[in-house]
Amino acid sequence: MENQNVVSTTEGLPLQSVPNFTQPKPVTADWNDRIFGWLTFLLGFGFVYIFTSAGTEWKLKIFTVAYVLFVLAYFGCKKKRPAKEGYFWLIIVGALGLSYSEQGIIFPPIQIMALVLAAAYAVICAGGNLLERGQSSQWILVDGWNTIIVVPFYNFICHIKVLGSSGKEEGKGHMRQLLTILLGLAITLPILFIALPLLGSADQHFADLIQNMGGYFHEEFLVFLIRVLLSLPVTAYLFGLIYGSVHQRNTDRFSQEGIRETMGICRIVPNLALHTALVIISIVYILFIGLQTSYIFSAFFGLRPEMYTYAEYARRGFFELCQVAVLNLTVLTLANSFGRKSRGESKLLRVMNVVVSALTMLLIATAMSKMILYISAYGLTEKRVLTMVFMIWLLLVFTLLIIWQFRGISLVRISLIAGTVLYTLLCVLPIQTWMNEINRVYFALM
Repeated sequence: MENQNVVSTTEGLPLQSVPNFTQPKPVTADWNDRIFGWLTFLLGFGFVYIFTSAGTEWKLKIFTVAYVLFVLAYFGCKKKRPAKEGYFWLIIVGALGLSYSEQGIIFPPIQIMALVLAAAYAVICAGGNLLERGQSSQWILVDGWNTIIVVPFYNFICHIKVLGSSGKEEGKGHMRQLLTILLGLAITLPILFIALPLLGSADQHFADLIQNMGGYFHEEFLVFLIRVLLSLPVTAYLFGLIYGSVHQRNTDRFSQEGIRETMGICRIVPNLALHTALVIISIVYILFIGLQTSYIFSAFFGLRPEMYTYAEYARRGFFELCQVAVLNLTVLTLANSFGRKSRGESKLLRVMNVVVSALTMLLIATAMSKMILYISAYGLTEKRVLTMVFMIWLLLVFTLLIIWQFRGISLVRISLIAGTVLYTLLCVLPIQTWMNEINRVYFALM
C-alpha cells in the first residue's frame, strides 16, 4: 500500500485501538476530479430518488449500471488501473443490481443491503486499499471498517473542497458571475410578482396555466427540495469513498503491524484452558452422536422413525444443529484469536481444530440429510433451497478450516468469495422457475 504509515501499538482493530491520526494527504483536484464531483450529485440524488418513488426495481438497475461505469470512468480518467479483485467485486455489484427483484428468492431489504456493501467494498478493492496486498484476507473486519466508516467519513468534506479548488482568480470570476445571476433573479422576482397577476386577468388560459404551475410548484417542488437535501450527505459519502480510494487518502489508518500488536495483547487465554474446553466440547458431540446413532443417521438411508412425520423428523433438531455449527465456528475463531499460543505454535490446538471441525461437518451432513428427506416428501421451497445452500457453504468453510491446519491457504478470502458467488447465483439464477419445474416433474413421476 502506498504511503503506508507505521502504526503504534494502540492502533489496530476499530473497537480495540486508536487509528493513526497523522496528517492525511492534502486534497488535490484537477478538472477530472471537479467534473466527477459534480457528477456525484447525480449519483447521490439518484440513490435517494430510488427509495422515495415507485418503480424501485428498474431504477435500481439503472443506478447500478451508472455506478459501475462512474467508478471505472473515474479510475480511467485518473489513469489508475483498478486492482484485479476490484473487477471481481464490480462484476458482483452489476450482477446483484441487475438481478434485483422484489419477488426474488432473497428478501428485498437483504438484497439491497448486500448490494450497498458490495458496491462500497468494490471501490476499496479497486483502489488496492485492502490490508493484504489488495486482496480480501483475514483482515476482512478491518477492511470492512475502512470501507463503511473510515474512508468515506474521513474524506467527507473532500467533495466541497474539490468543487471549490479552482484557482484564486478563476474562483473570484466564478463568484462574480454567481452574484450577477443572483442580482438578476432579485430584479426579476418583484417584476413577475406584479406582471403575472395582470397577465392572468387579461387571459383566462394564461391564468389557468399560472394556477396549474402554482399547484405543481407547491406539491412537486417541495418533494424535489427534500430529495436534494437528503442527497447532499449521500453525495459527500459517495465522493469521499471513491475519491479517497482513488487518491489513497485516509486509507492507511490501520496497518498489519499495528493490528498484530493489538491482537498479541489480546492473546491472554492459556492454551491449556482452550484445549480443555475444546476436548470437553468434542466429548459431548461424540456422546450425542453415539447415543443417537440409529436415529440421527436414519435420514442418510431415506428412513424416518415411525413416531414422526416427515415434517416433524426434519424439523426436530434441524435448526439446532445449524446453530451448533455456527456456534462451533465462532468458538474456533475465538480460540485461535485469543489463545496465548497460535495454531502454528501449538500442535494440540491444530488437532482440536481438526476434531471439532470434523464433528461439526458430521452434524451438518446429518442436518442436510434430514432436509433432503423432507424435500423428497414435500418438494422444494425458497426457504429449503436457502437452507441447503447455507449448509453447503458451512461445509466448505469447515473443510477449508481443516486444510488450513496443514497448508497456508487464505481461509477467509476463499470463504468470502465462495459465499459471495453462492449468494449471487441465488439472486441471478431463475431459482423459482427451476423449483416449480423440478417439483412438477418429481411429483409427476412419483
